[in-house]
Amino acid sequence: MIRLLVADDHPLILMGVRSVLSSLTRFKIVGDALGPESLLARLADVGCDVLITDFHMPEERVSDGLAMLGAIRRKFPEVKTIVLTGLANPALMNSMLQEGVMGVLNKRSDMGELPAAIDLASKDKIYLGKATQKEMARLGDARAPGMPARALSPSELEVIRLYASGLPVSGIAVQLRRSIKTISTHKRSAMDKLGLRSDAELCRYAAGNGLG
Repeated sequence: MIRLLVADDHPLILMGVRSVLSSLTRFKIVGDALGPESLLARLADVGCDVLITDFHMPEERVSDGLAMLGAIRRKFPEVKTIVLTGLANPALMNSMLQEGVMGVLNKRSDMGELPAAIDLASKDKIYLGKATQKEMARLGDARAPGMPARALSPSELEVIRLYASGLPVSGIAVQLRRSIKTISTHKRSAMDKLGLRSDAELCRYAAGNGLG
Protein backbone atom coordinates (compact mmCIF):
# COMPACT_ATOMS: atom_id res chain seq x y z
CA MET A 1 0.00 0.00 0.00
CA ILE A 2 1.29 3.45 -0.95
CA ARG A 3 0.90 6.06 1.80
CA LEU A 4 -0.13 9.48 0.52
CA LEU A 5 -0.11 13.00 1.94
CA VAL A 6 -2.12 15.69 0.11
CA ALA A 7 -1.55 19.45 0.37
CA ASP A 8 -3.56 22.28 -1.17
CA ASP A 9 -4.87 25.57 0.17
CA HIS A 10 -8.26 24.93 -1.47
CA PRO A 11 -10.36 22.34 0.42
CA LEU A 12 -12.28 21.51 -2.78
CA ILE A 13 -9.05 20.28 -4.39
CA LEU A 14 -8.35 18.10 -1.36
CA MET A 15 -11.84 16.66 -1.70
CA GLY A 16 -11.28 16.10 -5.41
CA VAL A 17 -8.06 14.18 -4.81
CA ARG A 18 -9.76 12.02 -2.20
CA SER A 19 -12.61 11.36 -4.62
CA VAL A 20 -10.24 10.25 -7.40
CA LEU A 21 -8.33 7.90 -5.10
CA SER A 22 -11.01 6.69 -2.67
CA SER A 23 -11.92 3.52 -4.58
CA LEU A 24 -8.31 2.38 -5.09
CA THR A 25 -7.24 0.08 -2.26
CA ARG A 26 -3.52 0.28 -3.14
CA PHE A 27 -3.47 3.87 -1.87
CA LYS A 28 -3.98 5.19 1.66
CA ILE A 29 -4.25 8.93 2.38
CA VAL A 30 -2.60 9.37 5.77
CA GLY A 31 -3.10 13.13 6.08
CA ASP A 32 -3.61 16.48 4.40
CA ALA A 33 -2.41 20.05 4.77
CA LEU A 34 -3.62 23.52 3.76
CA GLY A 35 -0.26 25.29 3.39
CA PRO A 36 3.53 24.91 3.43
CA GLU A 37 3.90 25.19 7.21
CA SER A 38 1.31 22.53 8.02
CA LEU A 39 2.65 20.39 5.17
CA LEU A 40 6.19 20.32 6.59
CA ALA A 41 4.76 19.57 10.04
CA ARG A 42 2.67 16.68 8.70
CA LEU A 43 5.63 15.23 6.83
CA ALA A 44 7.62 15.27 10.07
CA ASP A 45 4.80 13.79 12.17
CA VAL A 46 3.11 11.31 9.85
CA GLY A 47 5.43 10.63 6.93
CA CYS A 48 4.36 9.23 3.58
CA ASP A 49 5.63 7.50 0.45
CA VAL A 50 4.20 9.99 -2.06
CA LEU A 51 3.30 13.63 -1.51
CA ILE A 52 0.68 15.29 -3.73
CA THR A 53 0.96 19.04 -3.36
CA ASP A 54 -0.07 22.34 -4.88
CA PHE A 55 2.79 24.60 -5.98
CA HIS A 56 1.27 27.99 -5.14
CA MET A 57 0.12 28.07 -1.50
CA PRO A 58 0.90 31.59 -0.23
CA GLU A 59 1.73 31.79 3.46
CA GLU A 60 3.39 34.52 5.50
CA ARG A 61 5.90 32.50 7.51
CA VAL A 62 6.84 29.67 5.12
CA SER A 63 7.65 29.95 1.42
CA ASP A 64 5.74 28.04 -1.24
CA GLY A 65 6.89 27.19 -4.78
CA LEU A 66 10.47 26.16 -5.50
CA ALA A 67 11.66 27.11 -2.01
CA MET A 68 9.09 24.75 -0.47
CA LEU A 69 10.01 21.92 -2.85
CA GLY A 70 13.68 22.42 -2.04
CA ALA A 71 12.96 22.23 1.70
CA ILE A 72 10.98 19.01 1.23
CA ARG A 73 13.78 17.47 -0.80
CA ARG A 74 16.41 18.34 1.83
CA LYS A 75 14.41 17.32 4.90
CA PHE A 76 12.50 14.33 3.49
CA PRO A 77 14.59 12.91 0.61
CA GLU A 78 12.75 9.60 0.66
CA VAL A 79 9.38 11.20 -0.19
CA LYS A 80 8.33 11.21 -3.86
CA THR A 81 6.58 14.46 -4.79
CA ILE A 82 3.83 15.09 -7.35
CA VAL A 83 2.85 18.70 -8.02
CA LEU A 84 -0.69 19.79 -8.91
CA THR A 85 -0.67 23.24 -10.48
CA GLY A 86 -2.36 25.56 -12.94
CA LEU A 87 1.02 26.96 -13.98
CA ALA A 88 2.71 25.60 -17.11
CA ASN A 89 5.85 27.59 -17.81
CA PRO A 90 8.45 25.20 -19.36
CA ALA A 91 11.37 26.70 -17.43
CA LEU A 92 9.39 26.50 -14.19
CA MET A 93 8.52 22.85 -14.89
CA ASN A 94 12.22 22.11 -15.45
CA SER A 95 13.07 23.82 -12.17
CA MET A 96 10.50 21.65 -10.38
CA LEU A 97 12.06 18.52 -11.86
CA GLN A 98 15.50 19.73 -10.78
CA GLU A 99 14.13 19.92 -7.23
CA GLY A 100 13.32 16.22 -7.44
CA VAL A 101 9.62 16.38 -8.39
CA MET A 102 8.46 13.08 -9.90
CA GLY A 103 5.19 14.25 -11.45
CA VAL A 104 3.45 17.42 -12.61
CA LEU A 105 -0.30 17.50 -13.30
CA ASN A 106 -2.63 20.31 -14.29
CA LYS A 107 -5.15 20.44 -11.46
CA ARG A 108 -7.87 21.66 -13.85
CA SER A 109 -7.73 18.73 -16.27
CA ASP A 110 -5.19 16.04 -15.34
CA MET A 111 -6.67 14.78 -12.06
CA GLY A 112 -7.83 11.51 -13.64
CA GLU A 113 -4.19 10.72 -14.36
CA LEU A 114 -3.25 10.95 -10.68
CA PRO A 115 -3.27 7.18 -9.96
CA ALA A 116 -0.87 6.53 -12.84
CA ALA A 117 1.37 9.37 -11.69
CA ILE A 118 1.47 7.98 -8.13
CA ASP A 119 2.32 4.48 -9.35
CA LEU A 120 5.21 5.79 -11.44
CA ALA A 121 6.48 8.16 -8.73
CA SER A 122 6.62 5.26 -6.26
CA LYS A 123 8.92 3.52 -8.77
CA ASP A 124 11.15 6.59 -9.22
CA LYS A 125 9.71 7.36 -12.65
CA ILE A 126 8.57 10.79 -13.84
CA TYR A 127 5.03 11.51 -15.07
CA LEU A 128 3.90 14.70 -16.83
CA GLY A 129 0.15 15.06 -17.38
CA LYS A 130 -1.17 15.27 -20.91
CA ALA A 131 -2.58 18.78 -20.49
CA THR A 132 0.67 19.88 -18.87
CA GLN A 133 2.67 18.54 -21.81
CA LYS A 134 0.40 20.29 -24.32
CA GLU A 135 0.57 23.62 -22.51
CA MET A 136 4.35 23.41 -22.20
CA ALA A 137 4.60 22.66 -25.92
CA ARG A 138 2.27 25.55 -26.75
CA LEU A 139 4.25 28.01 -24.68
CA GLY A 140 7.51 26.68 -26.03
CA ASP A 141 6.39 27.17 -29.63
CA ALA A 142 4.63 30.51 -29.19
CA ARG A 143 7.70 32.65 -28.63
CA ALA A 144 6.71 36.27 -28.97
CA PRO A 145 9.09 38.99 -30.21
CA GLY A 146 11.41 40.04 -27.41
CA MET A 147 11.47 36.61 -25.75
CA PRO A 148 14.72 36.02 -23.90
CA ALA A 149 17.91 35.00 -25.61
CA ARG A 150 19.18 33.96 -22.17
CA ALA A 151 17.27 31.65 -19.86
CA LEU A 152 15.92 32.96 -16.58
CA SER A 153 17.35 31.44 -13.41
CA PRO A 154 15.07 29.60 -10.97
CA SER A 155 15.37 32.57 -8.58
CA GLU A 156 14.32 35.01 -11.31
CA LEU A 157 11.37 32.79 -12.24
CA GLU A 158 10.21 32.68 -8.63
CA VAL A 159 10.47 36.44 -8.25
CA ILE A 160 8.43 37.02 -11.42
CA ARG A 161 5.81 34.48 -10.33
CA LEU A 162 5.41 36.01 -6.90
CA TYR A 163 5.45 39.58 -8.21
CA ALA A 164 2.75 38.74 -10.77
CA SER A 165 0.66 37.16 -7.98
CA GLY A 166 0.47 40.58 -6.31
CA LEU A 167 3.31 40.52 -3.80
CA PRO A 168 5.49 43.65 -3.57
CA VAL A 169 9.27 43.32 -3.62
CA SER A 170 9.36 43.63 0.18
CA GLY A 171 6.80 40.82 0.53
CA ILE A 172 8.76 38.57 -1.81
CA ALA A 173 11.89 39.24 0.25
CA VAL A 174 10.06 38.06 3.38
CA GLN A 175 8.69 34.96 1.63
CA LEU A 176 12.01 33.89 0.15
CA ARG A 177 14.10 35.02 3.13
CA ARG A 178 16.24 37.26 0.94
CA SER A 179 17.09 40.94 1.18
CA ILE A 180 14.99 43.49 -0.67
CA LYS A 181 18.12 44.41 -2.62
CA THR A 182 18.56 40.79 -3.79
CA ILE A 183 14.91 40.52 -4.87
CA SER A 184 15.13 43.84 -6.72
CA THR A 185 18.27 42.60 -8.48
CA HIS A 186 16.53 39.37 -9.58
CA LYS A 187 13.53 41.33 -10.82
CA ARG A 188 15.64 43.79 -12.80
CA SER A 189 17.81 41.01 -14.22
CA ALA A 190 14.73 39.09 -15.38
CA MET A 191 13.27 42.18 -17.01
CA ASP A 192 16.57 42.88 -18.79
CA LYS A 193 16.76 39.31 -20.11
CA LEU A 194 13.15 39.46 -21.28
CA GLY A 195 13.47 42.91 -22.80
CA LEU A 196 10.67 44.27 -20.61
CA ARG A 197 10.51 47.94 -19.68
CA SER A 198 7.73 48.21 -17.10
CA ASP A 199 6.04 46.30 -14.29
CA ALA A 200 2.88 46.08 -16.41
CA GLU A 201 4.84 44.35 -19.18
CA LEU A 202 6.32 41.99 -16.60
CA CYS A 203 2.87 41.01 -15.33
CA ARG A 204 1.61 40.51 -18.90
CA TYR A 205 4.60 38.28 -19.62
CA ALA A 206 3.91 36.20 -16.50
CA ALA A 207 0.23 35.78 -17.41
CA GLY A 208 1.00 34.84 -21.01
CA ASN A 209 3.80 32.42 -20.23
CA GLY A 210 2.35 30.10 -17.62
CA LEU A 211 3.61 31.96 -14.53
CA GLY A 212 0.42 33.64 -13.42
